[in-house]
Amino acid sequence: MRQRRLKVLEGDAVYHCVTRVVSGEMLLDDQAKEILRKHLWQTAAFCGVELLTCCIMTNHFYVLVRVPNSQGTYIADEKLIRCYRPLYPKPTKYRTARAESLEAVLKAGGVEAEALRKQLGSRMYDASEFIKTVKQRFSVWYNCSHNRYGTLWAERFKSVRSGTPLATCTVAAYIDLNPVRAGLAKDPKDYCWCG
Repeated sequence: MRQRRLKVLEGDAVYHCVTRVVSGEMLLDDQAKEILRKHLWQTAAFCGVELLTCCIMTNHFYVLVRVPNSQGTYIADEKLIRCYRPLYPKPTKYRTARAESLEAVLKAGGVEAEALRKQLGSRMYDASEFIKTVKQRFSVWYNCSHNRYGTLWAERFKSVRSGTPLATCTVAAYIDLNPVRAGLAKDPKDYCWCG
């Protein structure tokens, strides 16, 4: 049975997350890896998480993210707009609002502005929301560009909290060395979709 993820309420938390493509299919070619890499960085900027490292392989990806503790923290309208811009730089078929129109709603105040603050704020400082947004945005792009439909991901992502700085460094090395272990590069710096 699905269980809610435990969230750290005191201090920052670092999470090692992995998610796999459905049926282990090797769907992520170089173009897809580059788009996914872009989505990871844009979504990290929106969600307010720090992407410490990542590695995108042909059928899965790893990320190591630091999630700041923001329990009960007020997020200023300027920050909401600043975080929204990289994620949605221009209107899309699915997201028609521009940052400028969001800014106008927030400045006007009222019930609509408060609902918007709550909606955007609930997507920030949360590893689950970060991964969910990355997977959702990438799935839409992938399915549209490959004339495909249906799920792209095998299951819900897995995550493990890294408890110490040493553990974080060890996990970062593990993630960055994936292409070396797979024989795709002799050095992680030579693999475009990691680190």
